[in-house]
Amino acid sequence: MLHAHTVLDSVAMAYVPLWNRARELAGVRLCVRAIHPEGVDANHLLQAIGEDWPEGAPPLLLSLQTPRLLQQALSCPPIRNTWLEVPASMFEGQETLSRLSIAQRRGHQLVRSGAYADLRGRATPGIDHRNLLQMTEADHFASLPGQLVDGLVNQTAVRHALDEANVAAVLGWPSADVLRGHRNTPLQYDRRVVDQVLSVIDDEECSIEYLERLVRQDPVLVYRILTLVNSAAYGAHREIGSLRHALMMLGFRELGRWLVEQLPGIEPDADLQPVRYAMVMRSRLAQHLLASGSDDLLRAEVYTTAALAQLDHLLHQPLADLLHRLPLAARMTDALLRRSGPYFSLLDVAKAMGEPERIERMETLCRRHEITLDQANRALLRMVATSRDHSSRRSERLMH
Repeated sequence: MLHAHTVLDSVAMAYVPLWNRARELAGVRLCVRAIHPEGVDANHLLQAIGEDWPEGAPPLLLSLQTPRLLQQALSCPPIRNTWLEVPASMFEGQETLSRLSIAQRRGHQLVRSGAYADLRGRATPGIDHRNLLQMTEADHFASLPGQLVDGLVNQTAVRHALDEANVAAVLGWPSADVLRGHRNTPLQYDRRVVDQVLSVIDDEECSIEYLERLVRQDPVLVYRILTLVNSAAYGAHREIGSLRHALMMLGFRELGRWLVEQLPGIEPDADLQPVRYAMVMRSRLAQHLLASGSDDLLRAEVYTTAALAQLDHLLHQPLADLLHRLPLAARMTDALLRRSGPYFSLLDVAKAMGEPERIERMETLCRRHEITLDQANRALLRMVATSRDHSSRRSERLMH
């Protein structure tokens, strides 16, 4: 289908969440690379990214990976709530230092990016900035207050950075290492999601759609509710594969009673919060990749499919074994187990956009799945813009 060409058709984007000491989303690094350089200039790009950027959206760390775009961006008006990532080398030459000084006076917030070993002990140029320090396993650091760090590959290093070295945020999260510490027992529910659900369940204003949006933030909770309503003990007369239908079958009061029974078994581990929330972000991105105006039930089904796609990491069982117990729609199982069907393209692109090392192949991947770069990039921006308030009652609607 023909569509009007936009600046977002000429760039590939990927994202990395930033996590703070509370293990909450502190911002998002948005990586941008020009695919068709002749079709993009920084002024239009920044306008497309910053257009109507919500007040409560997470801060963006804008990583323009095409040098010409970065040079242009320094001369453009800044986007609200955005930091501009700049290679450390630009803080060294007199000419580029002067350009950075002008950009800062124009209102740009700058982040100097470089290897920790290279920047450690080096005099700071007379320009207000933060540092984004690229770490290796050989690096040892005691205190880095207010800095951003990248490259930490295990839970011990992340804990040291956030809890002892007082860094402002770490980029990415060592999810595999954190989950390795729980490999002997399947993960229990996300306590924060359970508390959210229990807090609204007696509210007469609470709709089934809103309750579903809260529940689906926790893939384990989604899975357990679906298995519960399909169990012989529950005695459902027909199979139920939709989370919304399952919640309607349970009813608010029964769901609340069942959740209270689960509370004693929930062991809080703050380091699991970024693991789970990264899964929520990816699931929401898959949902936003649907054509705008898509039916709410379809959007919910895509989200559930994407959430279940990562269930094997949380429950330590093969995905096929876990899903065998659920009467899911064929389009869901096709995407999850056979990597085919209409939903697989959404899951595949959403996964790739969370892996910046694949950004050069993004155009090819999108073309294979018949998704335009513009569609993919707009979906990513919508997901990020509502990442702090997506569980509020109006947030998803605002971004349609």
